[in-house]
Amino acid sequence: MDRNAIDQLKRIPLFAEISGNDEYMALLQSICRARSVPRGKVVIQEGERGSEMYIMRAGRVEIRRRTRAGDDYTVVKLRAEDNVFFGEMALIDDDVRSATIVTTEDSDFLVLSKQDFLDLGDRNPQIALPITREIAKILASRLRKTTGDMLTIFDALVSELQE
Repeated sequence: MDRNAIDQLKRIPLFAEISGNDEYMALLQSICRARSVPRGKVVIQEGERGSEMYIMRAGRVEIRRRTRAGDDYTVVKLRAEDNVFFGEMALIDDDVRSATIVTTEDSDFLVLSKQDFLDLGDRNPQIALPITREIAKILASRLRKTTGDMLTIFDALVSELQE
């Protein structure tokens, strides 16, 4: 058991509901794999299929998206000390990655694979269900934001056409 990894996992909001249970956290930590990625390397590539979620332990990354014109832009920069994670949708579906993640300094991650998460959930639904609920909350929040953004764009378009 890696006590430092468990302490790191406890600080991740996705695991908040189970963070007070040391047994659950040890089981979660046992299915995570450590991965180091050097500066300037792609961790996740937009458009590729993914099956892993990443929890930052050390380092920094940029989340990048590609416009329809083919230009890359940085959506956000993330630091490990902010207790961040990404790729969580890969635990739920089999779709392609929605963004590219690139390290901006040497970085360390805990990696949770979809299959290991599903196996954990089959054996211990009391661990996986709260995590799945948190992922659902994240996705619902993103959907609400996207809907709001689309309405704003639609209103601006209608306003422009009426002028």
